[in-house]
This record gives sequence, structure tokens and C-alpha cells, in this order.
Amino acid sequence: MNRRILPHLALAVGLTLAGTAVRAQQPDVSPTPVPTPSVEAAPPPAPPAVPPGQPAAPAAIQTAPLSGIAAPVAPMPASPVATPTPAPPARITDPAVVAILQAPAENPFGTVAQVPAALPPKLSFVDATVAANEYVSVRVDPTGRPMAFRPERDPIPSLSAEVQKSLARWTFEPARSAAGPVETWAALRLDLQVEIDAPRSVQSSLVLVTPSTAIPHPLSWPSDEVWLESRKGGASVEGGVPLESVDTPPMPRKTPWNAGSYKGPFSAKFWVRVKSNGLVEKAIPLEASDPILLAYLRRAMSSWTFRPAQANGSIDSWNELSLSGQISYSVDLKQIVSLRKSLAGS
Repeated sequence: MNRRILPHLALAVGLTLAGTAVRAQQPDVSPTPVPTPSVEAAPPPAPPAVPPGQPAAPAAIQTAPLSGIAAPVAPMPASPVATPTPAPPARITDPAVVAILQAPAENPFGTVAQVPAALPPKLSFVDATVAANEYVSVRVDPTGRPMAFRPERDPIPSLSAEVQKSLARWTFEPARSAAGPVETWAALRLDLQVEIDAPRSVQSSLVLVTPSTAIPHPLSWPSDEVWLESRKGGASVEGGVPLESVDTPPMPRKTPWNAGSYKGPFSAKFWVRVKSNGLVEKAIPLEASDPILLAYLRRAMSSWTFRPAQANGSIDSWNELSLSGQISYSVDLKQIVSLRKSLAGS
């Protein structure tokens, strides 16, 4: 063969092989283009079930036809889970609905005076009759015998020992329910009439309340009505049937009375507002050996004329009044009332 033909023959063979390789990777193109119908991707086959106890196989790469050529498709990422956005912290800028106050640095009752108020040269007292109610709880067994006592509201603590001696000697008709006599705590009101003799050998003092004076706790002695409202009732205390559950409460039958008189010391303390005219306008009880003295002493001091405090003239002032001495009572038990409400504490 002619040597000048060989190069041309080799070039022709190479072009032929290259064209064949190109046609193997591209679809045939017909002379007249024909529209190709759209082809939907077939759903991927379900993965084979994984036997229990074996790890799952890694996810296979899915393919979808694209112009007749299989192309790898990456798996879709999982949708992100929406997390709630925390509310921003509140900014308080509005005025407060409730007024905010600060405790005063000084005693609001305090007075600055050049000369403090003073007691009258002689304190006058008179004999008086005072009515008072004493409340006690008595545990009564089914035979009507008192087993225990508990003072609930005692206007004369100086006679508490004598009152208990009296109650120990009392006998009762026991409380009754449908089943018969039962044990319960009787709630008794003892209506007393007390003759108070004018106290003797009385010592007294009056001290001006200044802005630096500490405010004391007042003596809590509300009216009988307010005190009774504060009682819980409806509960059995230390055994027995609740008083509210019985058909009839215990009723006293024999009631000897040993607490008929008292003679001994007394003491009391008040904050009193002395007006510029020397009269007492208000009194706050702070202490009293016997609360029955509160009304008696308030009535007595209302008749006294004090020397008012001075600060460029007479002024009103608060003062601490202390009284002590010897006193005597005669106490008469006028009536005993058996209540239907337990006197258990509030």
C-alpha cells in the first residue's frame, strides 16, 4: 500500500471510532424533531423490611429519568421543627395601680414639745359596777362529769384559779344525740356583774411620745360580738363529739361559785391623746392585768384635766400613761348560757 495513503487512513479510522463513542452517550437525533411526551418519575421501590435486631441499611441514592439519562438525586432534608419564640420580657413603664408607700422613719404619733403634758395633781376614782362575759369550754363526759377546762375569753385573769375550782365542782346534764348521752366540749358564757372599788395607793406616770418613740403592740380586746365571729367552731377538740353535731348541748345543773371576790394589785398602760384643753380625747390600751379594767379606767381618765404640752402655746400630744396600785372586786355570777357553737380557736 502506498505510504502516503496510510496517514489518511489512520485519521479516518480515528474519526470513525470517536463518532461511535459520542453516539453511544447521546440519543439518536432523527432528522425531523418529534415532540417527546412528558414522562413522570416512577415512585422508588419500598425498602426491604429490616429483621428485628439488625441495623437499618443506609438510604440508597434515588434516581429519576431526565431526558432518558439516569441522574443521582440526593435525599430531601427533613423539615425543620418550628420552635416557639419566647415573648420578650415586659417593660413596666405605666404608673402603679396600687399606691406604694414607705414606712415612716419617725413615729407619726410623736410630738416635739418644749414642755410635755402632765397628770393632774390628784387622780380621782369612783366605785363602779361593770357587766362582763366570761367564755369557757368544759369537757363533759356521758355521765355529766366535767373532765377538763379551757378558758377562752377571761375578763378577770386575777380570778382564773378560783373560776377553775368552781367549774370542777359543777355537774351537767350531758349532751345527747340520737344514740343517747355523748361526750363533748360544752361552750359556756358566764354573765358576770362586777363591783369595782376605787383603787388605792395608785402610782402613775405620763411620758411624752416623741418621733423617736417605738410604736408598741396594742392590747387586743375586741367586743364579744367580734370575738365570737372569729371562732371557727364545727371541730372536736381533744376527743368527743363536735358540739354542733349533738341534739342537745350539755346543761349545767349544780354551779357553786368560788370566784366571788378579788383583792390585790393591778396595772394598766395606755397611749392617750391629750388635747390642748387638757382633756383626753383618745386612749389606746397597751396592757391591763384584768381587761375588765379597760372600760373602768377609760371612764375615770375622761374626767381628769391634764396640763397640756407646750410648744409656743398649748398643743395636742400623745403620751404613755402607766397606772398601778391595789384594787378589789366583788363578782356575782348572774347567768350561765350553754352555747350551740364550739369556742375552738380561730
